[in-house]
This record gives sequence, C-alpha cells and structure tokens, in this order.
Amino acid sequence: MGKLFAKIAWAGLIAGAAVYVYAQRRADKTGRDVGTVLSNLPNELKETRSEVEREVKEAVEVGKKAAVEREAEFDREFAEADSGISPIPDFLV
Repeated sequence: MGKLFAKIAWAGLIAGAAVYVYAQRRADKTGRDVGTVLSNLPNELKETRSEVEREVKEAVEVGKKAAVEREAEFDREFAEADSGISPIPDFLV
C-alpha cells in the first residue's frame, strides 16, 4: 500500500510541475502572470491546441510545397542530357 501511495504522490508531483511549467511558458508568451493563466487553464489549453493545430497545418503546407519544388528540380535534372545523372547505375551499362 505504501508503494502505491508513493507512486501516486510522485505522479501528482510530476503532473503539478508540468502544469506549472506550461502556465509559466504560456504566461511568458502572452505577457500575463502565471496566476491568471492558471485560473483560466481550460481556455488556455483550448487556445494552445488551436495554435498548435494552425502551426502544424502551416508546416504541412510548407513541407508539401518544398516536396513539389524538389520533385520539379529532380525532373529538370533528369531531363537534361548532360546532367551527369543517370537513372541506370553505371555498373549496369
């Protein structure tokens, strides 16, 4: 029973520290104090989720654009006769 209580206490301590660190970083980012962030935690978490979703969507779009540009670059290099790039390895020629 003592080990179970100790594990639960450690889990609570770690969770509390994680919440405080989140609140501190959010307060630094928004310019508000930690108490305000903690008192408004559910809304803060919703805002953070929305921000992360937006950032992920932007990153995916940038990645897609870079992939399309890189594919076009490869296509141009393969199309050039003197590019030195061959789809067939030299040892097969």
